[in-house]
Amino acid sequence: MSFFAASRLTAKSQIGIDEPASFRLLQPKSLEEAARMLEEHGAAAVALAGGCDVLEKIKTQWIRPGFVVNLKPVLAKDVAAEKIGAGATVAQVAKSELLPAALRQAAVRVATPQIRNMGTLGGNILQDSRCPYYRGPWHCYRAGGLTCDAVRGYTHEHALFGGERCFTVTPSDTAVALVALAAEAEIFSLREGGVRRVPLSDIFALPSYDITRMHKLKQDELLTSVLLPAKKPGARSSFRKAAMREAWDFALASVAVECVMEGEVCRDVRVVLGAVAPVPWRATRAEEALRGGKLRDRIEDAVRASVEGAEALPHNHYKIGLIKNLVRECLEEVAQAKA
Repeated sequence: MSFFAASRLTAKSQIGIDEPASFRLLQPKSLEEAARMLEEHGAAAVALAGGCDVLEKIKTQWIRPGFVVNLKPVLAKDVAAEKIGAGATVAQVAKSELLPAALRQAAVRVATPQIRNMGTLGGNILQDSRCPYYRGPWHCYRAGGLTCDAVRGYTHEHALFGGERCFTVTPSDTAVALVALAAEAEIFSLREGGVRRVPLSDIFALPSYDITRMHKLKQDELLTSVLLPAKKPGARSSFRKAAMREAWDFALASVAVECVMEGEVCRDVRVVLGAVAPVPWRATRAEEALRGGKLRDRIEDAVRASVEGAEALPHNHYKIGLIKNLVRECLEEVAQAKA
């Protein structure tokens, strides 16, 4: 047990601790019971799925929950062509031939084989910010403080789009691919008494919505499944990620593309950028450049359009070039692929 007061600021100042504070592990038998436990205990409770993110925070006492609600027994783990349980591991997603290429490519680039075997799809989508200032011993806006330490420090990993006071980026590879594939989220809500479906893109939160959170789910809400549209004739997809190393590291930039092709013509398209905004970021101007024309003839137009509106910070201008290269690679793969 720590001798320090259990405040977020004090906990962050003890980042070197490698022993969790005591907590009570709760074992729900249904989604309803899990949501009720989370709501009943409020801010004192956290949800546990694969545990790759939350257990690290608990172990270092960065968070000190009184209750940990184990979701493993109640989350679906099946992987099908049009529905993936939130409890399915990232490794299951990476290996499933039923799923679109972009999603499999994104899943196989997550961390390491060990983490892919433990981490869940739901956890990867909803993971917390990886900003080193937020994760370190600073008291930034996202941690409830009064400043952004990143903009006063080193902004190598930070946002080109969508930043407002906070310039963190979405750390999820799979979320970028899923938004490109127009996936939906199936959310169980205790207060609404059942399950609702929303576009997956709608669950992510910009700093202007809530500067302390990466998503919009309430305490009594659980992501239970991800739903994929039925495959469209001519649909092709691709994902690319740039990171310091081929394994383990989070993206410096990533891109996912889905094109619906009719011969050489791109009839519809979604281009989504990762690790350059607090949410998976639709590059709508790149989509407009591609839609309705011959794909090969418009690749460079889309490459240039993909970074329109980017606002570089002092140390992350390099991400503009990364995004352009990744968009080009994705579109060239799609142009060469068979539907």
